[in-house]
Amino acid sequence: MDTTSIRAFDTAGDRSSTGHAGVEAASAQPGISATIPTMPIITNAPHKWHQEILAGLSAACVMLPISLSAGVLVYAHMGAGFLAQGAAAGLLTAVIAGVVAATLASSSFIITGPLASASIVLAALPTYLIGKEPFAHEPNLIILAIALCVFFAGLLQVIFSLFGIGRIIKFTPHSVIAGFTNSIGILIILSQLRSFISFDITAVGWISINHPTILVFILALAASIIAFASWTKTVPAPLAGLVAGTLIYYGLRSLFPNLPLGEMIGELPISFPPLSPFLDFKQGSAHAALFSVAPQLLLTSLVLATVMTLQALLAFRVAQNLADLPPRPARDLTAQGIANCASALLGGIVALAVPTVLSASFHAGGRTRFSGLTAAITIFLIAIVFSSILERIPVAVLSAILVSNGFQILDRWTLRLPGDAIFKRPAVDRRHAWENLSVVTLVMIVSVGSSVVAGAFAGFMLSCLIFIVDMARPIVRRRYLGDEIFSKRARPADDMAVLRRTGHQRVILELQGVLFFGNGDALSNIVNDILKEAKVVLLDLRGISDVDVSGASILANLMARSRARGKKILVCNVRSNRLGAIADVGSTLPDLESGLEWMEDEALQAAGTRRLGQAIPLEALELAHELDSDELAILTTLLIARDFERGAVICSEGQDADRMWLLTKGTVSVRLRWDLGHRRIAGFAAGTIFGEMALVETGRSRSATVIADEDISAYELTRTAFESILASHPKIAVKLFKYFAKEIARRLRISDSDLRQSDSVDFHKG
Repeated sequence: MDTTSIRAFDTAGDRSSTGHAGVEAASAQPGISATIPTMPIITNAPHKWHQEILAGLSAACVMLPISLSAGVLVYAHMGAGFLAQGAAAGLLTAVIAGVVAATLASSSFIITGPLASASIVLAALPTYLIGKEPFAHEPNLIILAIALCVFFAGLLQVIFSLFGIGRIIKFTPHSVIAGFTNSIGILIILSQLRSFISFDITAVGWISINHPTILVFILALAASIIAFASWTKTVPAPLAGLVAGTLIYYGLRSLFPNLPLGEMIGELPISFPPLSPFLDFKQGSAHAALFSVAPQLLLTSLVLATVMTLQALLAFRVAQNLADLPPRPARDLTAQGIANCASALLGGIVALAVPTVLSASFHAGGRTRFSGLTAAITIFLIAIVFSSILERIPVAVLSAILVSNGFQILDRWTLRLPGDAIFKRPAVDRRHAWENLSVVTLVMIVSVGSSVVAGAFAGFMLSCLIFIVDMARPIVRRRYLGDEIFSKRARPADDMAVLRRTGHQRVILELQGVLFFGNGDALSNIVNDILKEAKVVLLDLRGISDVDVSGASILANLMARSRARGKKILVCNVRSNRLGAIADVGSTLPDLESGLEWMEDEALQAAGTRRLGQAIPLEALELAHELDSDELAILTTLLIARDFERGAVICSEGQDADRMWLLTKGTVSVRLRWDLGHRRIAGFAAGTIFGEMALVETGRSRSATVIADEDISAYELTRTAFESILASHPKIAVKLFKYFAKEIARRLRISDSDLRQSDSVDFHKG
């Protein structure tokens, strides 16, 4: 299961990483918050009050069109006569939930209100009920069911907060979230365009357009809102669309009185205090009707609560990024749950933290709960004082806002998945991409074809199945002995002979999948069997996608037992985000190359061939074995003894190649320039030569940089000295060329063996 999705805050004061933005990533800017500790009212700072009021007014301007369109979205399937009631419910939600959440939550500029992404989930309930008896003929029962659904969702959100369930929800696989997000965006768009476009494959023209003028108006205005949002963030795009669309609507109506552009919202049924839909419980048929649809009602509540919790964690992170304030998610989630219960009791719809609104509040100077209270009060005053203006807002304008919102919700990460799955790209796991793509596709198909509730459930089930399949894969993908794969450090022939002879004592295991308690014992048994013969085992964790606590514990115990037996277990290629899980196991190396070099050095030291801190005499070098004593004496007169400190650059890429070195003490690394700096591609140990191609090829520049890994000693042979050998001592030159050819051939054989063993996998990526 892909657990890279949403990781916000576990408990107060905890911070962890986030993955891709979740359910509201596009409808509102992904994000998230932190909360400010409760502070007393500051009465001696009037400029603070001024800032909070301005922030609340700015937030109200952003919230107004969002609230109207979200309410209309919930009630739209009940018929045109309920659009005004939906708009009123959206406004009531912004007021009631906004006041309650701002009062109970920790003091911050996080603002709670309705949002289209949650409203489309709630809208699935009236869509389902409209075709069932007795709901089809008693709309008040549908409104009561909506209120109950929101109330239960609020209770579940409080439970999630009190029992820490949010810490589980936040690990929802991002593929499920992306599919869910895309489904919501598509459903929002379809909900507004479905009545205008109809399909009949049996007819001559299998597609027909109803009310084309209204459709063109909606699409043009939606496109303008999307373009405006990408052009500027100064003015909220929904508000600009609401104002501009309304003005254009009435401008066209005045110029073309007969032009059909749709109706207006109508009179808003707003009263104070608002009537509670729960009063309809007094009806004798209400209990039986609601009980008959209880499974759908409760399941919708569960999905809503999950969406609200994910959104809240995202919104908390947005606020945290903006203000760098300590988070208190438990209190704030509880406050939002209670706010939803209050909204349901007074006829509102679902409410959640709105990142775009809290961002507007922050940038306008909001820092405390008073900006949220001001925003809610402002919307209340607008709803009461300017209701006659609000009721004249065209329905087509709200539809355009919803269509633009649906397009902006679509998850951008999903667009990369087909390419990652089909085309082979560096550092991209195609199998993982296919898994993610299958989950996203399933969620979208089921959500759009059936319901978002069923889509979310199907996505979770497929993710769990993929997770189980991944768990069931053998933990060991490949096994190598130390005489089958070598490091890229060039060594003398005698050392290589020792490494081949002792290769069975070194074993490399390439692991895959997830390391957890289910396969940890199997890995332990495999390693214990290997250590009956071998002295050291290197575990390559590059293919491990996750290590849980039990897996890390098993690995730590295995390493401790091996040390007690005088054996050694190393791990390499540990992903950076998993270091914490295995921080206590020790013996971690950055990559496979480092691990191979370490094992080889230990094997040579155990065999007595590695002289720590001692330089190899010139006559003991492998090259010297090719020469007789007189020839060696002549060569010695032409060599220059050199010492380099650790980190010294012996030669640089691009320099003139005019000398070579015979390494007698220490090791060096060969590096190439890379996009992000330098990349290590090879190494040389004492007893070998490097830079010899400078003498074989004339007029060439260095192809790589050589750096001393430690204090080293070497003999230097310049091109001038080598040309002197060619001219005056041809027998010595022939023997040198013979040694060069033999050394190059040996290195090529090792490279060829590595390529065959790795099966096109770059095992030595440093």
